[in-house]
Amino acid sequence: MRLKFIDINLAFGQPVRAGYRPAFTAGDVRRVMKQAGIAKALVWHVAQHDLAPADGNRLLAKAIAGASSLWGCWTILPPQTDEVITPDFFRRMKRHGIVALRAFPDYHKFLINRVTFGRFLDEVTERRIPLLLSLEKGGITWPAVYQVMADFPKLTCILCDIGIWGVDRFTWPLLETYPNLYLETSLLALDDGGFESMVARFGARRMVFGTNFPERYPEAGMLSLIRADISRSDKQRIAAANWEVVLNQMRV
Repeated sequence: MRLKFIDINLAFGQPVRAGYRPAFTAGDVRRVMKQAGIAKALVWHVAQHDLAPADGNRLLAKAIAGASSLWGCWTILPPQTDEVITPDFFRRMKRHGIVALRAFPDYHKFLINRVTFGRFLDEVTERRIPLLLSLEKGGITWPAVYQVMADFPKLTCILCDIGIWGVDRFTWPLLETYPNLYLETSLLALDDGGFESMVARFGARRMVFGTNFPERYPEAGMLSLIRADISRSDKQRIAAANWEVVLNQMRV
């Protein structure tokens, strides 16, 4: 039985620092997915990070319009500045097929906590919209992750690009405490026994598959999961089913 793969950490556009084989358009990224064997993907545009989030969000929405295999992910900034979060924000999300959010607080120079995002992230929590936070890309530090989860303990949060070598010391306390927190697998897959130890301790439900393309080869993350010493049903949960559960629980 072949695994169905859904990639929740895939970017396209012209990056400031190119990966090994960047996809410049939504069509390019669909070709990458087809070649690798990825059925669907949650995607974002690199301009949402490298340039201006508001402009990048518009580029993303335009690029994925009508693409049934792609879901969109918008980047947020503090609501007080009215750059991204406006009164019609959730209506615009629904209109453009946006199903998740990203934040890069270190790179974009803000704090993600209750003081800055209280009412907004309360609503995001209520709507079960997943917030993706990257430990790379100038995204967020571990102390800040702990702070945002303490401030919003029921938030659906996916930690991406989490690193290797002892990362369980950061992630396992969070997994024990916050039931709606998940780990994306692109770097977890590089840790020897990473899948096996996670499944043994927390079950397969707390991981969602991602490749971090174009920073990494999609096939590498796929092969790591395929060859992991866990059951096929657990592999399929991680490869696609866990994300489908998150998506089905969302209310935009």
